[in-house]
Amino acid sequence: MSWTFRVPFQNIKNFVVLRPPAVIFCFCIASFGIVTLCLSLYIKHTPSPLKNPDEKGWNDVAVKLNRLNFCLLPPGVSPAINTTGMEAASVPFEMILPVHEIWKNFTVISGSIAATDIGLRDYPGTNLSFSLSLMQSQNKICLNLYHPHFVSMPHGAPTCNSLQFNPFPRSIGAFVLPREDKKLTTGSITPKCSDNAAFDVKLLENPAWTVLLGKDDRARSSHHLMVASVFLLTSFFIMLCFAAVRGGSLSKTLKMSNSGRTPTEDKEPLAP
Repeated sequence: MSWTFRVPFQNIKNFVVLRPPAVIFCFCIASFGIVTLCLSLYIKHTPSPLKNPDEKGWNDVAVKLNRLNFCLLPPGVSPAINTTGMEAASVPFEMILPVHEIWKNFTVISGSIAATDIGLRDYPGTNLSFSLSLMQSQNKICLNLYHPHFVSMPHGAPTCNSLQFNPFPRSIGAFVLPREDKKLTTGSITPKCSDNAAFDVKLLENPAWTVLLGKDDRARSSHHLMVASVFLLTSFFIMLCFAAVRGGSLSKTLKMSNSGRTPTEDKEPLAP
């Protein structure tokens, strides 16, 4: 009985010694299987709300805007915006204190922005017109985005009226300065912008606007991860069984071939 149990363990030991790449592959499969199993159980049983990674929300737009740098146009220069035939989305945001000093001189800033700059990666090459309007306080603005009908905007946020608190707006145009990574990939030349004309917008995220996974989505995601973990762990146990049964076959074959070889067979034949 002890010999019967000793052979599979010896085969596994030989498998580990003779096949290191296969051992690493088995270890990776087992690790991925355990991780997906734990993630599936976490998604299914955790009481915490989970963000839906497939749905863009206004908080995602705020995060993208916070990473951008803007530059004011000279006074009297109109921004390149187009609102004719466009649909509008207006969302109120609170700004992170301290608010930039640019808002002491102007109440409306407008311009054009690429859809990809605010996280709408499904619409490359599409530019959206935007305006930032101060609301009832110096730390709250109304973001207006004018977009074609085929551009899908996030939902789940209240709307705002940009003209409600700006009956006599002090407006100016602005443009988006290219990010450093874009300059490196596209080789674009950064437009000159003086220090007193450069500014950024820091918006606060609203937890109530986060797009969460619904009950059905959580169950579906947990099921898919469970299926993946079962497949990976099953593959690992099949390879483990193979190692237990045939892991030492290679060493036995090498020993038999070496023992049956004569010294003359190991020598190379002399050239005639």
